[in-house]
Amino acid sequence: MRKILHTARYTGVPLELLMSACPHGFSVKTLDEATHEQLIREASMADYFLVSGRLPIDRTVLENAPKLRMIQRTGVGTDMLDIDAIKQRGIPVYVNAGINAQSVAEHTLTLILACLKRLPQVNQQTRQGEWKKQLTGVTTRELKGKIVAMVGMGNIGRLVAQMLQAFGAKVVYTDVVRQPAETEQRLGLNYYDSFETMLPVADILSFHCPLTQENTEMLNYVTLSKLKEGAIVVNTARGKLINPNDLYKALKDGHLSGAALDTHYEEPFKNDYCLKELDNVILTPHIGGLTCEAFRSMLQGAMNNVLAFEEGRLDEIESKRIL
Repeated sequence: MRKILHTARYTGVPLELLMSACPHGFSVKTLDEATHEQLIREASMADYFLVSGRLPIDRTVLENAPKLRMIQRTGVGTDMLDIDAIKQRGIPVYVNAGINAQSVAEHTLTLILACLKRLPQVNQQTRQGEWKKQLTGVTTRELKGKIVAMVGMGNIGRLVAQMLQAFGAKVVYTDVVRQPAETEQRLGLNYYDSFETMLPVADILSFHCPLTQENTEMLNYVTLSKLKEGAIVVNTARGKLINPNDLYKALKDGHLSGAALDTHYEEPFKNDYCLKELDNVILTPHIGGLTCEAFRSMLQGAMNNVLAFEEGRLDEIESKRIL
């Protein structure tokens, strides 16, 4: 029986869903403790890695996985993978491109609207009996007519852009690959050839790109200063795209009106995380892509890829291979 090692720790319903998605003829093991040491210990018996969470799949892990045949991501991010070490071992890597795009796109739109409508603050005021209807109402804003500047226009970005059309928002974007003219016309997109030239027009800045060495902390003290006063920052991509201390300063001094972050520089973040202190910041625990529907689809899609690989049906999953 082939063994699949899940490189994170699930309990409760998530664990039940993981086990139920396991194909016939396979067994799946999740970590008892989400530690690098436990991952190394369990790696020795694994034929396949099902990679989720933030534990690094580094050279040490690979050296302790002599039977490893293939690595499958539950999602699409690869920042936890030691690409050079994996290439040296010649281990193929597959991802679940687009599988949770709808979920992340909806979460992005939710965060944008929550910032504009100041929902956390309004909810707290109302619960405390502060019925400041007009005084509070005039501090909120509409999405219609706002310029949403998007970094990245992949599966998630295009869905967000499509949703924004219904609200009458305007979308500009930058990406390493420009979208076809037909897509730009259909979604009402305006392209900028650089991040920094796009920033001054943004009412809302939203991230939808993978993390690379080149774009780490791309939103920092210098680039934040290029955003217009009162702008909003939303991140459902990768936490390290943003320098959190610089973002804190821009929010604290009033240059930005708010931020909503589903991804963070360190996950889980520590108790001294500076952005926790601010009431104009919305924080969620990297759950944008984890609705019930998306979670089921991610697990089933990942297991289907593992089964196809085992059965030699490589042509069916070639488009999902990245290494």
